[in-house]
Amino acid sequence: MLKWIKSNQKKSWIALIFLSIIIVEVIRMPLDIVEDDTKQQGLSVKSFGAIGDGITDDTKAIEEAFNSKKAEVIYFPSGTYKITSTINVKPGKPRLVLGDSDVVISAKLAAGQNLFVLNRNISFENIDFDFNNGFLQYGIYFNADLGEITLKNLKFKNVKDTNSLGGTIVVYILTKGNQVNVSDIHFEDMLKKGNGVITDWAGNITCLYVKGSGKFSEVAGKIKGVRIKNIHNIDADNNIIHEDTSGIYVFSSESNDKNDIEITNVYGYNFGKRLIKLDASNVKIKKVFAYSDTNDALSAILVYSGEGEGNNIITDVKIRGGIYAALVAAGSNTIFRDIDIKLEKTTFSGENPNTGILIMTEDVLVEKVDIEAERPIFLQQNSNSVKPLKNTRVKDTTFYVPVIE
Repeated sequence: MLKWIKSNQKKSWIALIFLSIIIVEVIRMPLDIVEDDTKQQGLSVKSFGAIGDGITDDTKAIEEAFNSKKAEVIYFPSGTYKITSTINVKPGKPRLVLGDSDVVISAKLAAGQNLFVLNRNISFENIDFDFNNGFLQYGIYFNADLGEITLKNLKFKNVKDTNSLGGTIVVYILTKGNQVNVSDIHFEDMLKKGNGVITDWAGNITCLYVKGSGKFSEVAGKIKGVRIKNIHNIDADNNIIHEDTSGIYVFSSESNDKNDIEITNVYGYNFGKRLIKLDASNVKIKKVFAYSDTNDALSAILVYSGEGEGNNIITDVKIRGGIYAALVAAGSNTIFRDIDIKLEKTTFSGENPNTGILIMTEDVLVEKVDIEAERPIFLQQNSNSVKPLKNTRVKDTTFYVPVIE
């Protein structure tokens, strides 16, 4: 009997010690460790001192979190996080910045300031960026040689930059050493004061700029699910003017032959001067809807070929509203296929008629296109190109010219 009691006492002590270890480990477990649906662990920005009440300045806490070495995932719990100056992120391992439901980064910046300057691969998911009708130079700037850049389920809104001495780019990606992976990204309600000069950087506003410049700077990846709404240049009296706005701008110079990028599912409503601008080769664009009634739209899609041979393919596009030239081919070897254009009269171009497709270069194919415009297709030599205007082919295309009373 005594032997049995001693044996059970020993077992009880072992169980008690084991339970104590578990309790200690649970107590020691940091409260800022979270786990999302993909079983990725993250470290909350609140563990660095961020409050997320929309009043407290969280700039320093967020910068510390982004530059920390503690986790591969930085997590934003629901809340509004105020940032008042540029956050510079130093080189380091790739990191995901993940938002819970209803996460807003509320930026209140001075003229000419950037929000994030990244020298580290930071991917963003599930976050709204609100600029509070204030200034912005660069929203998120990705430097070169960072790897695969992922932006998913993001919204950028409420820019009103009255500083016309410089331009505004909301998302700026250098392509050297980078691959683009963008999906479900929205840009809404952005105004930029123009400076009266159309061809310069000052007064420009671009929502998504993907730039390849120099050797080994090919543009690669996918951009899909982009929504662009109410993006305009304005004058000193807040009137909408025509100067220089772009929803998506892809630029590539010396590495055009290696480009491999696809842009799909783009929606533009009152998108300003242009919804999509290409100055690159080997780009595929499909499933685009564009509408404008604000009298500042020059074109829905403008195609240059950069320093390459073109080979840009634009398919499954629907364009409506008051636009001067719905599609413009200023780069050679451009294909427009499965296009539906119906334009309304606009005073943008003065007495000039609106144009369905403007062709300014060689080797352009127009196929399976329905056009309703004062001037369905118009050929005009590009004054900046030495290439002759030749080899325009039109197949299975229907024209309708409305009667203007």
